[in-house]
Amino acid sequence: MNRLPPQRLWIRAAVKIREQYQSQATGFPQVNSPPVDQWTRVIRFSRLSTKAQQRHWPVAFELCLEQYKQSVSRLIHDLTASHSELTAVKRPTVVPSLRDLVDELSSLPDEFEDTRIDWSEQEIVVRTPAVILSQVNLGEFEIRLRWSELGDPQPYQVISLSQTGTDDVHHPHVQGDTLCEGEGKIPITQALAEGRLGDFFLLVQQILQTYNPGSAYVPLDRWWNSSCADCDDSMSQEESRPCSICEHQICEYCRRNCTACGDHLCSSCADTCEACDDTFCRGCLSNCEFCGECYCRPCLSDQTCSSCFEESMENEDATPENPAPDTPPATAAPSETSEAAQTSSPAIQPVCLGQADLPA
Repeated sequence: MNRLPPQRLWIRAAVKIREQYQSQATGFPQVNSPPVDQWTRVIRFSRLSTKAQQRHWPVAFELCLEQYKQSVSRLIHDLTASHSELTAVKRPTVVPSLRDLVDELSSLPDEFEDTRIDWSEQEIVVRTPAVILSQVNLGEFEIRLRWSELGDPQPYQVISLSQTGTDDVHHPHVQGDTLCEGEGKIPITQALAEGRLGDFFLLVQQILQTYNPGSAYVPLDRWWNSSCADCDDSMSQEESRPCSICEHQICEYCRRNCTACGDHLCSSCADTCEACDDTFCRGCLSNCEFCGECYCRPCLSDQTCSSCFEESMENEDATPENPAPDTPPATAAPSETSEAAQTSSPAIQPVCLGQADLPA
């Protein structure tokens, strides 16, 4: 897409990088934030350990306690690194020359097979070979240095191209796209401050190829494990099953099965029939047309639950019978008619004008 020769591209990138160094030389250095994320992990596993203890879950308690210990150790490690970092904070006094920056960038293809410039993100990108730790192949990674953030505490990202881990941990020392630099923090910071970009990329790659169980986000012996979406306990791939609806992984102790179709369900996607109290997925339940509650199909009759059906029958029995509105009046018996004719006196007609009164 870009027709400029590769050397011209490196020069263009070096110019941008030097401008960033110059702007940093006239400003104030960035101070790194404390390890808040690690502190959050400590609080989380402390809470889970207490919860497992209160509910008498010995297996979950042991797992949470182990992760609690590791998180505390990791927090101490990060706080120590943060202290060393604060001690080493100083304003940059030397701006790398354009020639040195061009040489640094031009030498990257000699160390990495895939090296490129992402102009839209203002990043120098290199790809590492496959990282194999303790016979676990974690795949390849991209190290992306964003020159517009030079001078920040960590102006780069580490991206997993294989996504071998779980959640946001795809390397024991990478959470999301942030590398836990550990003891390499000061050398990396110094390399970036002095414009030694080649050394920076090699240092990051070296950390990726090193494993420290004491500071790992997820130990390699539990690398293929995942957390249950319901109880948050660690489980192996053999023990876990995805929920048929939301696809969250759940352990065998929390897993529910739909009584009708047999699908695996987590607590959020499982429902119960109001009548028999069995577990069903929402697709195997129906609503009563009268009360609207959820029932399984065997507990419904014509889309009506037994309670509503009985109530409707009771209402029908309590309704009084009304006579038909179009019933004709009863006809009197003949004897009654004759008696009425005899007892009733004939009507006397008045003599009308123009008529003679006839003798009897």
